Amino acid sequence: MTYLKLLLIRHAQSLGNAALQMEGQGSTALSALGRQQAQRLAAALLRSERPTHCYSSPLLRSRQTAAALTAAYPPLTVTLADPLQELHAGILQGLTWAEATVRYPDLCQRLMQQLDYWPVPQAEPLSAGRARAQRWLTDCLKQHQPGDVIWAVSHAGLMQHLIAAVLGCDRTWQIPIQHTAVFEFWLAQTAWTASDRNRFNPEFWQIRRFNDTAHLL
Repeated sequence: MTYLKLLLIRHAQSLGNAALQMEGQGSTALSALGRQQAQRLAAALLRSERPTHCYSSPLLRSRQTAAALTAAYPPLTVTLADPLQELHAGILQGLTWAEATVRYPDLCQRLMQQLDYWPVPQAEPLSAGRARAQRWLTDCLKQHQPGDVIWAVSHAGLMQHLIAAVLGCDRTWQIPIQHTAVFEFWLAQTAWTASDRNRFNPEFWQIRRFNDTAHLL
């Protein structure tokens, strides 16, 4: 069987990450450590199949990661995809938690008590993040064909929704995704929407890597 191979990749560490900011849809460059992480993943991916397509969130930390990963594969270009960007963090975006507790003490106290992100004014609802992850995956599978090797560079929050969509979950699970972690799925793309017995055939849907950061060891 010829599979469509989908690699979901978290960007490398950004300056915002290093400063412990809730970066959301803010757009800072990679840190020195982040550039090193991206180069180490790029070297590791040379041992994998050559990508046919690469998509990236338009946020700078993802774009720089994608550029490092694809540098060895001219003339492959990176296609920017707005649905792959991180969830917007509302009025907390760009702040550290320490800064947020000073600026919005009542809000932060409520967040600590109920573990509910969505009292945050102007923040993107989780349901909206899940919907655009699902939309991107559906469009991707429609546009591509068996034999394609697709890299998608995105963000930890959005990737949790993407992974849930790939796995067909009706809820989104928390996954501790490190920078440059790789999730690799092999999909029988022509049968993706079929409702026959092969929907339950694990030969058609394979997880080949899940939260793989061996390149950082």
